[in-house]
Amino acid sequence: MPSEIIKLPSDISNKIAAGEVVERPFNVVKELLENSIDAGADKIEIEINDGGLSLIKVSDNGRGILPNDLPNTIERYATSKIKRFEDIYSINSYGFRGEALAAISSVSDFKIHSKRDGYDGFVLIKNFGENFVIKPSPIPNGTIVEVANLFQKIPVRKKFLKNSNSEYREILKFIKCFSSINFNVTLKLIKDGEVVLDLLKDNSMIDRVKKIFNESSLFELKNTYGSLSIEGVLSTPNNQKFRKDYLIISVNKRIVKDFGIMQSIINAYHRLMPENRYPFAFINLNITGDDLDVNVHPTKMAVKFFNSNDIFSFVYDSIKAELNSLTLSSSHVTQSNQEPDKKDEIYQPKNPELKYNIDLEKILSSEKDISVRESYSNYSDTDKEIKIIGQLFKTVILCEINDELVFIDQHIAHERVLYEKYKSMKNSIPSIVLYEPIIMDVSQEDREILSKNIELLNKFGFEIEFFGKDSIKISSIPSSLIKSDPVEELKDIIEEINSLKVSENDKIPLIMSCKNAIKSGDYLTDFEMEELVTNLFKTTNPYTCPHGRPIIFKMSKETIYKKFHR
Repeated sequence: MPSEIIKLPSDISNKIAAGEVVERPFNVVKELLENSIDAGADKIEIEINDGGLSLIKVSDNGRGILPNDLPNTIERYATSKIKRFEDIYSINSYGFRGEALAAISSVSDFKIHSKRDGYDGFVLIKNFGENFVIKPSPIPNGTIVEVANLFQKIPVRKKFLKNSNSEYREILKFIKCFSSINFNVTLKLIKDGEVVLDLLKDNSMIDRVKKIFNESSLFELKNTYGSLSIEGVLSTPNNQKFRKDYLIISVNKRIVKDFGIMQSIINAYHRLMPENRYPFAFINLNITGDDLDVNVHPTKMAVKFFNSNDIFSFVYDSIKAELNSLTLSSSHVTQSNQEPDKKDEIYQPKNPELKYNIDLEKILSSEKDISVRESYSNYSDTDKEIKIIGQLFKTVILCEINDELVFIDQHIAHERVLYEKYKSMKNSIPSIVLYEPIIMDVSQEDREILSKNIELLNKFGFEIEFFGKDSIKISSIPSSLIKSDPVEELKDIIEEINSLKVSENDKIPLIMSCKNAIKSGDYLTDFEMEELVTNLFKTTNPYTCPHGRPIIFKMSKETIYKKFHR
């Protein structure tokens, strides 16, 4: 009797299964590093060539694999971590599914060398899922895994990968995060023959984080409640990021993605940071195995919690309490022996006092009008008279145009003017030569971003040279930044370059127009307001800033009259 359903050969089924476990070179690095830690290694070396596509090599000093177990390492569902199904709910290791090496060896030229103390060393060689061979290998105690030519024989998979630089950035980001959580492990990263990271064991997470990320204004977090404990490194509210990329979460030292915990961290900083700004945070939660399920996805990047609301509240309360204590100790020191007011127990950002800056006499009597060439639909028929009324809250310019009261945000109006100026300019903007150049440490990722944008940055007043492997020299800065910290400003620019989803040629003009624009809270003279409004209406789009925010809000004469029942 004929049949249509067949059982796939193991080489095909392994390649299909590999798609769940190994999507990119980053996944290979993740699995191999986790195996090294599970083997008890405290010294790991990673070598990456061509973004991991040509070679990924991970060497460790762990306990090694028994010679008889080498063939089992590349068998699906073969593992030393669990013996029965119930063990899944008390996992104390990274790996347990027995899928990673089977998947990796089916899509690459694969070698695994290993030696356990008291046994000879051997190497298992397997090419793209074909039959393997085992040979003697004179190596020291530990394990070396080599993954070469990843996806080379599977073009349908390879075409979905990004370029080697992008793949490497993902690997580097994971290694930085992984080594921050595992701060007690010596780790070296070599990229295309060049040492990128060389980290000795550290005594604490905050020591390791400071070494890797060059962050300032950090504090350490530790708290325990019942069977839950949390440890981490977080930024104070003045250290803000434009993206959520620096919110790193791990559970029992396993890096995971969890929206609930991420939102708990963000909520703890509520009212301490502007909207769309985020802290720098590394959080590790220690939870007993029977309170979570890590068997959610083959990549093990997701977990399920038994009491998720309790865990989210614990994270929020722990961070919030630490932020409040930091603020009370540094910003709210009371004089005399009086009890502080309750309102001082909560961190409150210092905003400039908001005051009206409107001269009522001028509103009633001023006849100073400005004739402006209009360039947008509402005011396009003829030249219109625009009467400047004054400045509101040192932030908004009030105008009367065509029987309408017009509110103009001075910062984003100026941002629009500068953006169009920068887009059309041919010469560099004015800069100031620093009496003593500044040496700034940069990561490999930041160095690549600067290398791509060095010409544009020079055009905007920065003179930057690469200074060794992990530093740059700043010799000149834009004159508009003379009162700012050049290092912090450049860090912000690098971060914004990486986060903006616009064309490469638009990024620097967008960033610099925002940085150089008049700020909210800046007092403007009559002449300055007239000049700004005039230039705004000469732009191609006076209605929105380059980021898409509205510049102008209008209220008709009729609407105002209705408020007075006229």
